[in-house]
Amino acid sequence: MGRNKGHTPVRTCISCGVKRGKKELVRLILDPPGLVVRDDSGKGRGRGAYVCLNKPCIGKLETGDRLKRAFRKERPLFLHPEFLEEMSDEGGYIKMKS
Repeated sequence: MGRNKGHTPVRTCISCGVKRGKKELVRLILDPPGLVVRDDSGKGRGRGAYVCLNKPCIGKLETGDRLKRAFRKERPLFLHPEFLEEMSDEGGYIKMKS
């Protein structure tokens, strides 16, 4: 059977809980050392989690158990320092890589 051309994948932000199109969110995965990194290809290995592109949602990831719960881990998880450096000051949004 062919794919339905009208279908848009929908994902939920682990920070605010808003459902958006897959392309409107950033996919996060765990790198081998166990830090949370951005998966620009969308095809990284393992469990992924999605987050909105705005600073408040990213900021909420640094507090609480959102990452731990999303990745089903017992230990606390942390964002990779380079992930935070990618954030843009203009408009409070993260730069999208092309």
